[in-house]
Amino acid sequence: MVKQDLDGFERQWRVRAAQTLSKSVWATTDVIFKGKENKKNYIVAEGLSPGTIVKFALGKRFKSVDVYVTDSGGSPMRSSSRSGWQQKLCKVLVGVCLPDGSTTVTSSAIGKMPNHLPYLKVEVHANRTFVGNVLKWREIRFAVEIKGHKNRVIKKHFSINLNSRRTRRSSWNTLYEVSVPSEKDFPDYDQHICCYGCHSGSGPVAWAQIFGYYDRLAARSSSKFSPALYEGSSKKAPLSMTTGVKKFVETIRPWTSTSCSGGTSSSRMHFIAPWFRARQGLTSRVVSYLERRKKRSNGASVSRISKDEIESNSAQWLDKGFPVVFEIKVGHGYLHFAVATQYKQKSRQFSQCRSTKTGWGWWEKKKTVCRDVKEEEKEFFLHYGWGGQGNKWQRVTPYSAHVAYVLN
Repeated sequence: MVKQDLDGFERQWRVRAAQTLSKSVWATTDVIFKGKENKKNYIVAEGLSPGTIVKFALGKRFKSVDVYVTDSGGSPMRSSSRSGWQQKLCKVLVGVCLPDGSTTVTSSAIGKMPNHLPYLKVEVHANRTFVGNVLKWREIRFAVEIKGHKNRVIKKHFSINLNSRRTRRSSWNTLYEVSVPSEKDFPDYDQHICCYGCHSGSGPVAWAQIFGYYDRLAARSSSKFSPALYEGSSKKAPLSMTTGVKKFVETIRPWTSTSCSGGTSSSRMHFIAPWFRARQGLTSRVVSYLERRKKRSNGASVSRISKDEIESNSAQWLDKGFPVVFEIKVGHGYLHFAVATQYKQKSRQFSQCRSTKTGWGWWEKKKTVCRDVKEEEKEFFLHYGWGGQGNKWQRVTPYSAHVAYVLN
């Protein structure tokens, strides 16, 4: 897929690389060519807690991998204290060092992905008391140095943080999870050929899944949703694709002005508002996040905001129990509408040290100040509208978002 659409892949990569949340990931890594290391006045290290496991790629043609204790500036620790702290580091890293406690990584710590690309597994001992006693309850910094072809060296910086009592064995810590009220009632429909040989499109299918979900919730006595959203009050929307669902999608399709190829403009997704209001009543609303100036049309609100704001606002709708239609890129860079029904708020710790100079001449001194930095991100669970295929947890880069909701 990458070979077939390399330009599309590079565009998506640039978008992801430009995201603010990913900056700290790159800041913990140094790439050095031909022994020319750039001097930096600050070093960012990824914080690991007892029990944390991280894996990262080594590259296809790596020559060697070393792990060693560093000072706050990211350089190898002075020889006078290096040996003792190197031994301590090797004690708290599970299966990474050779028995002699040298900097060379043991071969058993190097594994291979299903695509045969090698990776290094770094695991911190799970017993917090043991780790604390070995390290004398001090934060310790270390680097993994990968030597590759053409004299290229990659250094990844870490610190062991004893303040966190994280129970998950991952560098990411899930702070909380949010789901729509009844995830098991959310249907998985599929696209189909309809309407004189045209494609139904992902936009109408996304709305059909949401309205089918609301219709299923309407069976509850306390529900605020109308039982007339699917085929009248006598029939509940099914969970999977049927002939009736196909007709349901085809009923929605003209309202979104979906083209014969199945494409739906994000600026027309809110046109479903009159259809929704006719079946749900005057308390129904549709909101779309597209453009900065706000306007109201047919009971819908449209606004343009940044991708980060789209993500943040979408999480707030999920907090209220309403699923969100995201417009994302898939495959060869095609835009696709998928429905988010859950999200996780995740975080991880980084330690950032900055070197400053005070005084001048003979009185010049170098001072290093370190502080903990917290990075947060969200993962969403998406129903892709492919009959249940491809549903998964993932980060999103939304191009638009759309919500149909009911006022309390």
